[in-house]
Amino acid sequence: MAMHVHSSFSEGGSWAAGGGGASMMAQLDQATRNGVDVVWWTDHDWRMNAYGYFQEIGFDGTPEGGKLTWTRQVEGSLAAGRHAFVADPHSTQESGRALQVEATAAGQGWSTCWLWAKAGNSFYSTNLSDTTLTVDVLGEQLGPDAELVVQLETSNRPATADRPAGLYLLEYRVGLEDGRSLDTPLTGVVTTRATGGWQTLTMDPVADVRRFWPDLVAGDTGLARIRFGVRVREGATGRACFDRFRFLRGPDIVQDPVTTQRELMDELATRYPQVTQALGSEVSMIRHMNVYMTDFELYPYPPTGKAPSLDPTVEGAQRVVDWYHDRGALVQYNHPETTVEEFVATRALGADLVEVPGEDDEVVAERLALFDAAARNAVFLTATSQLDDHAGRDWAGLRHGFVTSAWADSTEVPDLLEAMAAGRLWSHHLSRAPQARMDLVARGRSVMGQVLRTQASVLPLELVAQGLPEGTTLEVVVGLCDRTGATEPAVERHAVPVPPARGRPTRFLLERAGGRYLRVEARDADGSLLAMGNPVWLLPSDADVVVPPARRSLD
Repeated sequence: MAMHVHSSFSEGGSWAAGGGGASMMAQLDQATRNGVDVVWWTDHDWRMNAYGYFQEIGFDGTPEGGKLTWTRQVEGSLAAGRHAFVADPHSTQESGRALQVEATAAGQGWSTCWLWAKAGNSFYSTNLSDTTLTVDVLGEQLGPDAELVVQLETSNRPATADRPAGLYLLEYRVGLEDGRSLDTPLTGVVTTRATGGWQTLTMDPVADVRRFWPDLVAGDTGLARIRFGVRVREGATGRACFDRFRFLRGPDIVQDPVTTQRELMDELATRYPQVTQALGSEVSMIRHMNVYMTDFELYPYPPTGKAPSLDPTVEGAQRVVDWYHDRGALVQYNHPETTVEEFVATRALGADLVEVPGEDDEVVAERLALFDAAARNAVFLTATSQLDDHAGRDWAGLRHGFVTSAWADSTEVPDLLEAMAAGRLWSHHLSRAPQARMDLVARGRSVMGQVLRTQASVLPLELVAQGLPEGTTLEVVVGLCDRTGATEPAVERHAVPVPPARGRPTRFLLERAGGRYLRVEARDADGSLLAMGNPVWLLPSDADVVVPPARRSLD
């Protein structure tokens, strides 16, 4: 399973070089290429319905209440380029200032002076379904070698219909005559004839994607960034003004993005039938948490103004966790950045799962320390992995390219949720250990993730660790579960043989004492994590702990 995946409903391209964000299609293509049979869509919840997003840009040269900044960028070769926020001219429909851009070409080919509108924390990046954009423009100095242009950077898509993989662009130009053309295989251009005065450009991006590339699922289109500019050639000078930009989002995004994304899932399922798609979300107006449930619904944030800030408090996170638990959901603590003291005291904010493998070795070590401190205190968490991909380009090439596999009866959501709640998961790197399989077996049955309360002093275990690359070191991690509130992990590491592909499994005797747990890690020759399984806990029969029903296993 890829349990943390972003798509056209999240941000992308929020950096100077652009690059767009992933489409759902790009992520499903990556899943197919890497043999991943389940994708959980976990787009940022507040981005899905444009919560606190820009509804307009006034071009007055200020942050406009949403941390708006402007960056000048040049493509090609210009002899000169400038911009200013001017009081005159400006749109007759709005008071204030307008953005004026001027460029002079240095050579024969087309060159562009761009102004990139960066809206704080990507406060306009989401899916473009049911969305129309308008902007008032004035072509002050245009001609056959000078055009006004608005560029929408949309989503990255895989190679299809003899087109290469890459970022799809829409450009809306004002020039000498109306037209519609493909400037490159991935750049669609709509040209409107200049009127000589202020005029309103109306942009329907999804409809234009459908017209230019009818083979695509047009609704799977996000908005990564917007640029305004003047393009020139043959030594010409062009000058244009921009004012009164509007985002006109309809109910498919503002009121019911969940249905919109489900409809896209259904449409894409016919193209990627081998991948099960499940809908969740990354709840992100608190500390980031993924939500997994059968019938996903968005958390009802209170009304807000532009550019909302997340609530970093423990209370805020626990309130959302409780709301989702009341609806039968599982909640995952994403890429935790906290102290071990808080992690233990809050019992991981009440979450059921936590991301561990991901990013670099130092981060993995910090998360393992959190996980082991929680396990010591009978905080029964399921460890998962942080793919957290926004690009849809190369999962296997990511340093944090970990996925999570499950011992489940099927890839149907109820069966997956049952395995996730029970801790029957292991995580492994897509390129460095793609075939890894891990489990813990006692008395002929799987006990990974289980809590065994027993009078027995020893539990004989068989360690399942298959499909690991040559040179792998297998470590059994045994930790105290003394439930004292201590925040230091108390673990011992035991190097054991990797079980042969065919032959007797590796065995290990887990001594109970006052309470212990055991989990298994696989590491490469440099000590980097390749794969890890979830623990089994062995506790006295009279241990005073609350065990989640999915983990209960009596001797």
